[in-house]
Amino acid sequence: MPAVYPIEWLANTFRGDYPHMAKRDAPVWARWLELYADRFDAFAYDVALGGNTPAESLGTEDERRGWQYVTALKIDAVGLTPTYAWIFEVRPDATVSAVGSVECYALAAVRETLFTVEVAKAIVCETMQPDVEWCCDQLGIRVFKV
Repeated sequence: MPAVYPIEWLANTFRGDYPHMAKRDAPVWARWLELYADRFDAFAYDVALGGNTPAESLGTEDERRGWQYVTALKIDAVGLTPTYAWIFEVRPDATVSAVGSVECYALAAVRETLFTVEVAKAIVCETMQPDVEWCCDQLGIRVFKV
C-alpha cells in the first residue's frame, strides 16, 4: 500500500509552512534546514502511512481515505538524496517517544516499499537526554541538535 495521499516533493530551497508540522517543531526544523538542506534533493512533509481502511459500504472513497489519514502514522519530514530517503522526527526536546516514532515510521516505510532507495532515520531537536542519545546511536538513528 502506498502513502495515504501521493507524496508531494518540494525543492530543498522551500521555506515556509511545513504541512501539519507542530508550531513548536517548525522553528527547530527551519534552523536545521539552514544548516543541511543543501545536502538533499527534495523534502516531503506530513507523509501518512498505513491507517485503518473502512469497508466500501462505510462512505465515499474520499471519506474512507480521510479516515485512513486520520488513523495513519504521519512522518514529519522526509529528505531525499540519490541513495537515501531520510525519515525525520522533529521535536524541540526529543525523548524516548521521538525514538519510537522514527523507528515505527521507518519500519512502515520499508513495509510499504515507499521508496526505491534505502531508508535512514534521524531526529532533529534542540535537546536530548544523554541516555536517549545513546539509544539512538545503538539503533542507527542520526541525531541533529540545532
